[in-house]
Amino acid sequence: MILKNFLPFENYVLTTRLSAVEVLKRIAANVQEKQGFSFSTFSRNYTKPYTGQIIGTTFTMSRNINYRNSFLPIIKGQITTYLGQKQVNIKMRPVIIVLIFISFWLGIVGLVCIGMLFAGLLQIKQILQNGFSPILFIPFGMFAFGCLLTHFAFKGESKNSKEFLARLLESIDK
Repeated sequence: MILKNFLPFENYVLTTRLSAVEVLKRIAANVQEKQGFSFSTFSRNYTKPYTGQIIGTTFTMSRNINYRNSFLPIIKGQITTYLGQKQVNIKMRPVIIVLIFISFWLGIVGLVCIGMLFAGLLQIKQILQNGFSPILFIPFGMFAFGCLLTHFAFKGESKNSKEFLARLLESIDK
């Protein structure tokens, strides 16, 4: 089991036979400029599947969705050449504030879980005599919920974007 598969980050390379100009043209055709700030989810008018910007041979974008997902990946890509083939180096991650919040959440709840484990080990004799309260599982459930929410909310969206970019850029990677 590899830990990086469970973290909300994706770093990978797409190799394509397309030229850098064609890659940028295809990305530009599917990315619209960012709209102004809005409180309503209903006032968003998406004309393209992604929102972002292109600067030189790099681009930043995120998928346009009509629902809330705080773990929606921010996709950063850079076009390079390696051994005569164009490569698109892609990095995906959630918004920084979401990473800070989930780190804080998992850190605090994780410390509570560790503290409860140590306290339980020190008082194992009393627990065996008096019985065990299921309420003690709440912090462990909160920790598991935070991990699962982060994993599935991010990985589901990153999978959609990976597939879209592979098709769009005619990736030759298997």
